[in-house]
Amino acid sequence: MATELNLITLFGQPDFLLDLMIKSTAILVAAFLITRLLRQASASVRHSVWGVALLAVLALPVINVCLPKWTMGAFSQPQANAANQIPSLPATEPVDYPAQSALTSVSARLPQIPSAAALAAQNRVQRSDSVVTISNLSQSMQWLSLCWLTGVALMCLRLAMMPVRLWSVRRQCEMVSEGRLFELLQTCRETLGCAQPVTLLVKEEWTMPMTWGMLRASILLPREAEQWSEQDVRCALLHELAHVSRRDCLLQLFVQLTCAVYWFNPLVWFAARCVYFERERACDDIVLQNGTRASDYADQLLQVVSRFQASRRLKYLAVSMASRNGFAERLQAILQETQDRRPVRLRTMVTLAITFIGLTGLLGVFQVAFNGSAYAQQRSTNQAAEQQSNPESLKQTSQAKPPVTKDAPSVAVKPVPSALLNSQNSQLPKQVSRQESLPLQPKRNELKPLPDASVPGTLKNGAHPDLSQNRNRPAVRSLNIVFAHDPGLGNYDGIVGRPSDVWNSVDIGTTAVDYMRYSDATPSTARLRVTRHDGEWGIQGQSGIFHGYIYHNCRCVDLETKVLDLPAGKYKIYVFAHGDAPDQHAEIELKVGKRVVGKKATANDDTWEYRTQPYREGLQYVSFNFKKRAGEEVTLISHRGPSGYSMFNAIQIVPLTEAGK
Repeated sequence: MATELNLITLFGQPDFLLDLMIKSTAILVAAFLITRLLRQASASVRHSVWGVALLAVLALPVINVCLPKWTMGAFSQPQANAANQIPSLPATEPVDYPAQSALTSVSARLPQIPSAAALAAQNRVQRSDSVVTISNLSQSMQWLSLCWLTGVALMCLRLAMMPVRLWSVRRQCEMVSEGRLFELLQTCRETLGCAQPVTLLVKEEWTMPMTWGMLRASILLPREAEQWSEQDVRCALLHELAHVSRRDCLLQLFVQLTCAVYWFNPLVWFAARCVYFERERACDDIVLQNGTRASDYADQLLQVVSRFQASRRLKYLAVSMASRNGFAERLQAILQETQDRRPVRLRTMVTLAITFIGLTGLLGVFQVAFNGSAYAQQRSTNQAAEQQSNPESLKQTSQAKPPVTKDAPSVAVKPVPSALLNSQNSQLPKQVSRQESLPLQPKRNELKPLPDASVPGTLKNGAHPDLSQNRNRPAVRSLNIVFAHDPGLGNYDGIVGRPSDVWNSVDIGTTAVDYMRYSDATPSTARLRVTRHDGEWGIQGQSGIFHGYIYHNCRCVDLETKVLDLPAGKYKIYVFAHGDAPDQHAEIELKVGKRVVGKKATANDDTWEYRTQPYREGLQYVSFNFKKRAGEEVTLISHRGPSGYSMFNAIQIVPLTEAGK
């Protein structure tokens, strides 16, 4: 049941359709190459290759869900760190001029640096363009996914109508239970050793001999077959019984299901056509191996094709004796005396099954992401511009003194105006009184605005006290998750990393997030599962990741968050779990696999100041060190505190090698 739910959640992911297209194409190309190498083998062997390949393609979505993922990053961490470094300015030689002349000379030697406001505006434009581009790509892929699902539904509906049509055709036919045709049928069954029950039907219309049915097969002959010679009837019955013995109707059903799921992939339709050609040739080989002359059998097929027509409406579940498509190549294969006509061996079938299962499993562990590389490259460029336009770094550069000689006086450089430091928060609401920041009872699906700079206990523009210092932190490749409120790129204030890191947002009602990104925008193998939650709340007097949280309106529910397919290794995890009021705190339990790592609770300090104080472990968040093995799930349970609510604000998962701990 869990696999089915995971598969359903993947259908909405923008990379899911691209993933299926690339991997199914790889499997079918491998099948094509194998059949080209087996040109001298029997048709039964080539038919088995195409059949096993299509079954592997049909199982590909389920295998993608069940297997853990290996992810190749868009660019390495050293490259990302190099992109984040600020280009150093050329060194200037000391000068022995008066103060004003020294300042003029140094300014002339330095490269022209745009103003902080211009750089910040340029950075916002570049960031906005990259976000818009990725958003447009995601929306386009979602529309394509919707079109694909619509096509799958229509194809499956048509396939579901086939049993009704076959039942209608059966009602129009006459069942043969005695006579010459019935006796020849029993003789042919004994010749082929067919133990499956078979019903023989005849119809007045000039219809092509065909068979259908998985459990109980039915063979349909035209009424004219009663006038055929014994040899002609025997050839027709041997051909149709060969389909029954080989279970071709069952394979035809799976082939049509594969075409329904992958109707957008032309290689799937090509493979289905190859299955049809090789299937008919394999049945011809069985007829010829049982004493039929090749020339007589070819003449009979020519007469059948010229006089009868196969029903196109029944071709999806029924298999007919002959068709005009590819008939010339089929006659050539029948008349070729050196053609290998041996049936496929069990050892060959096992080898083919292992080969394609291994290939599908190998493809299943790799994750395809259409926008990871592009986003990472754009972000690395934007980060360099952001570091240059960063008000804090410009402030430190402007406050630095230029090199002077022994006799030259020091030159004071005017600092950057403080207005530039607040340019990114110019859209915040106006002043909010202290009474407005007091919490009310949580309501469903409600978020409150950020406070103004004049609210006591906060910094300017409602920023967290340590948010400005976070810009100077080293880059850490972490897995970040924020619940209920996405503050936007550049406004994050976690325990580790920088405000410009990428976070995975979980909104109200979201219970599954796949294709999560690392803080440097590269795709990860980790998948997130959250138990049902129907409430979210905003915390006034707070910005960044601690601005909101999710909870359940029923106070009898503990929230649970699972991280699946996280690579094995040693990690440190930070969990924010505190509500709006002082007593709205929770106890966090960490499980790795079946092991309970520990339980820690956030604190109730009986005041409202915790919302504006620097982050402190045991107050707003808790942390755990743990070691994860391959295949284990990381489970976080938020137990209800005294207020009766369990909640999640944010989660940061950091490899200990990255965190330097």
